[in-house]
Amino acid sequence: MAQWIRLGTLIMAMSTALIAQGGVTSFKPTPADLNDLDHHMVYTWRIDNINIPDQVITEATISIKSISNWDNNPNTLFIHLLDSAKRSGVRSFVDDPTYSTPVPPSKIIDDFANTRYHSRSGWLVAPGTADTFLTAKSFTTRAVDYVYTFTASQLQALNAYVANGKDIALGFDPDCHFYNSGITLTIKTAAVPEPSAVLLLGGGLIGLCLRQRVVRRRRRLNLA
Repeated sequence: MAQWIRLGTLIMAMSTALIAQGGVTSFKPTPADLNDLDHHMVYTWRIDNINIPDQVITEATISIKSISNWDNNPNTLFIHLLDSAKRSGVRSFVDDPTYSTPVPPSKIIDDFANTRYHSRSGWLVAPGTADTFLTAKSFTTRAVDYVYTFTASQLQALNAYVANGKDIALGFDPDCHFYNSGITLTIKTAAVPEPSAVLLLGGGLIGLCLRQRVVRRRRRLNLA
């Protein structure tokens, strides 16, 4: 029994070693700070040509360097993961045509979730585009380095979106004005082994174990 346990552990360790091979890739928008996330605007950042054949994204983070709110009024930054956006790179849409300052709490609205502008000319995302809400975060006037890590279900969506056209988009709806020094999306990938390779590995080790058991049995019979 102990030998079979050791065998299972060895198979899992070797399979994990096969899967663990991958890399880290970072993406930065232009402009890097998304125009300081102006509270009158909604932004999409479409990232094209994400080419990770035979790999899976195992971790993803959004980092915002030195982000702070411009004052101490209520505020929220909404962030979404989108299957795509209408246009590549960084694009924006005016969601506060009155240019009110500060934004009253009743006007803090996630415009990727709220459809009030979705049929307007110039809206950033095509109807029916898959959309995964990532997070909503408030900030003070003290600058901090903020890092958001995708959950397991959000990683599943990210992998599906990349597979559907090798592009994704991030949506940002700043409901106040957020100074920052740059935004970065970082993904970690791992190679996915061929199922036949894992089966071959397991079959070879099991065969070796069985041969060892036969040899030990013959030795016991000879000694008897």
